[in-house]
Amino acid sequence: MEFNTVPDPMERKYYHSPDFDADPTPKTQEIEGVIKMRDVGQSVAEGQRFGTFVQSTQNAIKAGAGKIELATNMGGGQEPVGAEAYGKDARQALREIFKVNKAEVTSVHTPVQVGNLSGYNPQERGFSDEHRKMGMDEINKAIDFASDVSGGAVVVHTGEYQRDISDQPWAKNPDGSFKFLGYNEEPGKAVLYMVDDRTGKMITEVRKNQIVHEPKFQTKYDPVQKRERWIDKDGNFLDENNIDDLFNRVPEWDDKKTRFKTNGLVWDDFVKRANEWNTWYKKENGNEWTPEEMYWRSQMETRILQARGSSLYHGRFYSEEKKAREELLDLKKYFEKVEKNTPIEQQWKLLEERYSSGQQAGQSHMLNQYGKKKHMLPTQAIEEEINRMDLSMRYIHEASSSADAQASETTEALRHMIPVAQYAKKVSMNSLAEAGIHAMERTHNNPHAKKDVFVAPENIFPEMGYGSHPDELIELVHGARKNMVERLTAKRIEDPHQRRDREGNVKIIDNPDYTGIGKQEAEKMANQHIKATLDTQHLSMWWKHFQPKPGETKAQRKSRFDKWYMNQIEKLEKSDVIGHIHIVDAMGGGHQHLPVGQGVFPVREAVEYLKKKGYGGTMISEAHGEDGMFGQGRILTEAWKGLGVPIKSVGYGIGGPTREWSDVQHSYFGVAQNPYFIFGAYSPSNDWQLWSQVPME
Repeated sequence: MEFNTVPDPMERKYYHSPDFDADPTPKTQEIEGVIKMRDVGQSVAEGQRFGTFVQSTQNAIKAGAGKIELATNMGGGQEPVGAEAYGKDARQALREIFKVNKAEVTSVHTPVQVGNLSGYNPQERGFSDEHRKMGMDEINKAIDFASDVSGGAVVVHTGEYQRDISDQPWAKNPDGSFKFLGYNEEPGKAVLYMVDDRTGKMITEVRKNQIVHEPKFQTKYDPVQKRERWIDKDGNFLDENNIDDLFNRVPEWDDKKTRFKTNGLVWDDFVKRANEWNTWYKKENGNEWTPEEMYWRSQMETRILQARGSSLYHGRFYSEEKKAREELLDLKKYFEKVEKNTPIEQQWKLLEERYSSGQQAGQSHMLNQYGKKKHMLPTQAIEEEINRMDLSMRYIHEASSSADAQASETTEALRHMIPVAQYAKKVSMNSLAEAGIHAMERTHNNPHAKKDVFVAPENIFPEMGYGSHPDELIELVHGARKNMVERLTAKRIEDPHQRRDREGNVKIIDNPDYTGIGKQEAEKMANQHIKATLDTQHLSMWWKHFQPKPGETKAQRKSRFDKWYMNQIEKLEKSDVIGHIHIVDAMGGGHQHLPVGQGVFPVREAVEYLKKKGYGGTMISEAHGEDGMFGQGRILTEAWKGLGVPIKSVGYGIGGPTREWSDVQHSYFGVAQNPYFIFGAYSPSNDWQLWSQVPME
């Protein structure tokens, strides 16, 4: 970076020469680094502290920013903030500000309240379609705003769902030890969730340290599958994945305790069972069985068996009672005819003669004794017995049928209970694809969009969930691109409104987004309009979860972490997902906003590596963490300094002063002479003016 070589809006034509009026073209040798000044811009905010974007962007431009990210707040309150707070004139003003100053908007950041695209609501610890819609509305507002002021990235945080860090494949070293832990007790106490894919509601929590009891069934070793399997009473193997087969299992009886035996299962048992099912009962949708599913199935199968057992218990004599009632109805019709011309004593005698043996004999004796005691006619006693049987059968109807309904409902619920990861990933990728299509449409149809608008999910804090680890960010972007391609090319898709048929399956409908373009063109569109935002400081937050090795010093651990950090940068570059970068440093694993070089992580090395590999996307400094300590300006000057952007002042006097970045921060790029404009703390109030009434800027 060189000063005093080209006239700048912030400086007069001033050189270190006695002749201030001279305006020769200085002959200098340009010093270029890997990162150039023009590569890095800064983020600007809005609100009561900063003013509107019309104000905050002008201040940033005057401070030297050529590229700017607009960080929006959530609108709808008393303060006029948010993308939709800027009307036609305000958007036109922003376009003119950037055009006149030859600056550009690189990106628009959605409000920080938008923390995911899955609809996960941390306050409710569940998924909500309404919460997802709120986030999508803000993203669409930002897309519209970005397309109106220039284009570029629309940044949204990713905290798609809570997950157990220790259980992820990237969380372990090759020797099985933990590379990352959410907290020390996580491997034994982590809580996992199952979600009803029909409603998005979290139904139950699965605790790793909880023992689950299930009936112990007879098994036999299967030489083909090389494992113990359940068998029926005839010794045939049963299909564990078939609910109907479960009723043919044979429980083991404990003669001494006079009860059926049970098994106490721990987490490792469910891990083993999941591995077996993934070998022998692969899912059609390509997902794998997980230990939490096995945990949940064990509990649900027990409930199903209990309900079916209750139904069998109540219904075991139903057929006999139904037959007996039909016989009583016939008997009643017979005695209705007899009693007209027969004395009552003779009627009872006829009843005993009619049923003198078998089950009916006991029933007729009971009727005889009861009827004579109550001084009834046989028809009256029979009528009361029919009424009693009606009540008994009604109870059986209700108890048995409701138990069967409960069993069927639990069986249906079992079909729709899936791990939170499978549910949230699908919804998040659908949402990203939806936003990508909207960004594509605005890019093509808004004349103010001078470059591609793309949605750019950003890796957020590790503890905020899926999307924060580079592997997750890559999976999220690639999955969303694949989904967008399907939306653009498939004639029929799953109903976006998630309407279902009678079997509980999502209906397949005509695709409202179908364009008729080829797959190759659709893939190109998806890659252009769905990319990732890499936040270098959020990546460094994995430091606090990075596990030390036995006997390792902090310096050795830090060296090992820095190597991991750079490996992640390399992986992200090779995955072709990065479209935007937030350049920030930190002193530790907390959330900080230090300029690069003021922290301890290899941020400069990471950015330089990406540039050398051909990264041509935008880079924004979010390093506003020291503004309160040292004053405005370090967000850029320290970023340039930390990234090795060269600074050189050239003059016509021999031995001219050497410029340092510390000279630049508060001196309008190091120029001693007053600038044409005064702003910030030096700007007089609107109440003060010259005697000529000419306002002072």
